[in-house]
Amino acid sequence: MEKCILEVDSIYFVSVSRRSLPSPWLWEPVMFCIQEAVSNCGNITVTQPGRDGYPLYVCTAYGDHTSCCFRAANGSSADCRSDFIRGGEPALLTGDALYTTHSGLGYRDGVYRTSKNTPLMPSSQADQRYVKIIERRKEENPLQDKLYAFYTEKSNDQSPDSDLFTPRVSQICKADLGGSKDTLQFQWTSQLSSRLSCGDPSRKLYYTVLLDVAVLPSEDGGDDRVYGLFKNGWDMRAVCVYAMKDIDSTFSSSTTEPTETLSKRPGECVQDSKRLPSNLLKYMKRNPEMANWVRPIGNSNPLLVSRRHYSHIQVDRVGGTVGQEGHKVLLLSMESGVVHKVLENSTSPFIIAEYHPFESGTQILSMLLDNSEKKLYVSSSHEVVQIELRNCSVYGNQCTDCVLARDPYCGWDSGRKTCAPYSDGLTQDVLNGNYHDCTPYRSAPFGSGVDKPVPGPPSKDVPESSRHYLSCPIDSHHATYRWLKDGEERQSLEDQKQEQLVLLIEGMGSADEGGYECVAQEGDYQKTVAHYQLRMTSGVAGLKSSPLALALLALLLTLTC
Repeated sequence: MEKCILEVDSIYFVSVSRRSLPSPWLWEPVMFCIQEAVSNCGNITVTQPGRDGYPLYVCTAYGDHTSCCFRAANGSSADCRSDFIRGGEPALLTGDALYTTHSGLGYRDGVYRTSKNTPLMPSSQADQRYVKIIERRKEENPLQDKLYAFYTEKSNDQSPDSDLFTPRVSQICKADLGGSKDTLQFQWTSQLSSRLSCGDPSRKLYYTVLLDVAVLPSEDGGDDRVYGLFKNGWDMRAVCVYAMKDIDSTFSSSTTEPTETLSKRPGECVQDSKRLPSNLLKYMKRNPEMANWVRPIGNSNPLLVSRRHYSHIQVDRVGGTVGQEGHKVLLLSMESGVVHKVLENSTSPFIIAEYHPFESGTQILSMLLDNSEKKLYVSSSHEVVQIELRNCSVYGNQCTDCVLARDPYCGWDSGRKTCAPYSDGLTQDVLNGNYHDCTPYRSAPFGSGVDKPVPGPPSKDVPESSRHYLSCPIDSHHATYRWLKDGEERQSLEDQKQEQLVLLIEGMGSADEGGYECVAQEGDYQKTVAHYQLRMTSGVAGLKSSPLALALLALLLTLTC
């Protein structure tokens, strides 16, 4: 019996929860395409927003054959075409043209255009791996509309000091029709490339493998920002930020090869590229590179450097209005299947929250941000999970916890006594997490922050000489947790898997009786997370020990011996 495996390599506003489905005009064609692909053993390789009453543009691969169609809610299709399109590659549908990439073939890797009139392909023979295609429109002059493709290229330089990989961005004119019959026919005549710089130039330390790219549009029609996620040879990750105007400027500068004999500037967008001079076409066939690198905004060092193995990035703006920047939030997925919500800060990035959308170890294939609804869609090979970025209930029902989270999506609603999606009038301090604006602390001196009084500790009877452990949940990785007995700190162990701080009593005795308190401290704020009053009772001891207690005992003995 043949088995049919459905693989969704890219996602477009698809939710698997019936409680939060997209509107029917979008969901119905999605479901129809999935059912059709399953029944015919096909793999959905590309999904893009459609047009003209067809909300989706879907490419489905059946073996070596790929069919791309506009799909309607009733399952009907239009404008179908066939081409070899690889799954997992970046794709962009604009107008009647579909732009896709081929990576890792070592021969004609690059950007391909599929359209009715002018299909085009690259002329490069380098080993390239693409991560993103973005469109750059010029409303005042559509002839100058361009595409920028971001990728990593394997270096041909065999010298021991050279980098094995080079991160690049290439420019292509959307109006490109290919060259003449003699040179670059059905191939790009406007493609230029430049190196992306990310690292510390003063130390000559660069991140040379580009993993992902996200674009943050300007709120007021100004300059868009491009966020690049990189890694280096030591598997360190870095995020660098570029201004779109700087990328435009780089491709308006000079190339590495002389151009004095050319009548037109290389890479210029023209009405009919088939009529370009032959010497210019031959020049462009050599895949010219810009002399200047694309450097981060202000020639700055990376915004973020981490040992965490991040693999995908999305960026959102929260709270910005016309003329205001608002707060920028990075959403970074890890190879282990974890997603971090990170606040971009002028001093150092601040991890706001950590999400676990799948079972441990599940690889995340892609992420999609719906910035209007503030939802993040995360896909694995078998499912898509929706993460609500404005789920503020996770910060509890205390004003201090809500404000200390520094989550720009959330604020403290004093009227409803809850942490809620932020709106005017709610208490919030994203930059500093200053909880002194919470009502109980308005008149309190700085440094006096403690949690509100908690009820008396519950009593626990523990048999004499028995092993016993107390657990304390770790809710914030920015706080320091400690177990105290009658005010004095006791040795404890952090269980990272269960996210708790454990205090183990090896054999209950009279000296172990008394009050135990787990406190969390973040800055000058301290609160009690858990507290108990232990009493020793007589009886048969040590007959029952939980596996967790025994494991903790073994680890503590290892640490103390």
